[in-house]
Amino acid sequence: MRVFLHEQTFEGLLSAIYDAYYLSTKPDFICSKIVYEQNLIDEVITIKSDNIKFEKVYNAIVNKISREALNKIYYVFLSETKESSNLIYKYLRMGFKFGKDVELYINNDIVLNMDKVSNKVAYECHRLTGFIRFKEINNILYASINPDYNILPILGNHFKKRLSNENFIIHDIKRDTAFIYDKEDYYLTNLSKTQKNILMNSDDKGEYENLWKQYFKSINIEERRNPRLQKKMMPTRYWNNIVEVNNK
Repeated sequence: MRVFLHEQTFEGLLSAIYDAYYLSTKPDFICSKIVYEQNLIDEVITIKSDNIKFEKVYNAIVNKISREALNKIYYVFLSETKESSNLIYKYLRMGFKFGKDVELYINNDIVLNMDKVSNKVAYECHRLTGFIRFKEINNILYASINPDYNILPILGNHFKKRLSNENFIIHDIKRDTAFIYDKEDYYLTNLSKTQKNILMNSDDKGEYENLWKQYFKSINIEERRNPRLQKKMMPTRYWNNIVEVNNK
């Protein structure tokens, strides 16, 4: 099987899709480097990111299909599953053929799976906008998350609007990446082991963390405790990063 292997960025994915269309050598499968499992059977062709190719495919999606389709593709890309890049490639082949009407093919497996994966990513992102808890470290708000999907870019943009007058860091522990905002600009970056230890082991528990504890305590009615409902509304996999659950 011939595999086009792309860098783990959205630019890398769209560059690989461009080459899949215009190179004489066509892929049987497109995959991100972070999820590809090496073997002795595949013929692997590594595709480098190219801003020109990225912009051409990006603009083609918006102009020939829709901006909604672009958003869906981005969400599926953030799912980081082994099949996601190839699913997007198949979807775009349909999209460039049928245009915006591709969404009418709701019984098609490709369209169905795109909707399924993108909805899962969107759902987790929506959940975490309500579950994120900040604490204060040297006048910087810090929150840690451990999501199933790589939703940090979407969450960061959400809180950039909500907390525009604050300096904050949202740290994805699972991927050792951070969204950093300084009231003017923002960037996504990988964290070193030292930076990660400083953030996660800080004893500076400030105003925001204490406010969450007090709020949770004030609304909690012991006689009405319902652990089963709590787990349903707030899944236990998020509890390690929620102040009121672990630090009462």
